[in-house]
Amino acid sequence: MASVPTDPYELLHWNMKLAHATYEKGYEIIIPLLDNPPKDDLKNFLGYCEAWGHSIVHHHDTEEATVFPILNKKMDFSHEQEQHKEVHAFLDKFLETIKQAQADPSKFDAAALKQLMESAKDVMFTHFSEELVHIGASKLREAGFTEAECKTMIAEMEKHAKSAGDPFLVVPYMRSHTPAEYKNIWPPMPWVLRKVAVPYMLAKKHSGYWKYAPYAMS
Repeated sequence: MASVPTDPYELLHWNMKLAHATYEKGYEIIIPLLDNPPKDDLKNFLGYCEAWGHSIVHHHDTEEATVFPILNKKMDFSHEQEQHKEVHAFLDKFLETIKQAQADPSKFDAAALKQLMESAKDVMFTHFSEELVHIGASKLREAGFTEAECKTMIAEMEKHAKSAGDPFLVVPYMRSHTPAEYKNIWPPMPWVLRKVAVPYMLAKKHSGYWKYAPYAMS
């Protein structure tokens, strides 16, 4: 059974690894569907695509607001911030393309959308992997961060994540892309949210979107 790391220096890497895995999983789901898109369920498919893109934006906004300012006091995360700009240039185009297709389904071009996503894969996946190396426990120790600073960084990150973004997209996306072995421990939330509020309230608004998700909601 998976468990939350007890070493404060491991918490950031652990959280980021799980978050990045959800975005990589979403990419792997969307790409093959664009070869044979569900045209009879286009509204829900486009909504799922929107949730994927919006979730990455929310994740990066949280890092920019809470994680990088702390890390940059003792380390240099300018490379990751430049990568964010490249990823977001793609996400802006991606979400605008989705928005146009939602407003007018005749504008949906699966081949063009797939090409757009594939053109951004290297920079996006490279960012996900390189960032994990840079925030490893040994790196944080070497930089001189204290256990208290590591705990504070996680607390600020979680606080911002809960207060920003569209909860009807971000939270159900995260939960439905989290494997069963982590469901009870990540993202951290009370039982009533995991078992009641998310599946029966937050996920209900766009219930059709989550048929494309890989895992159960709760």
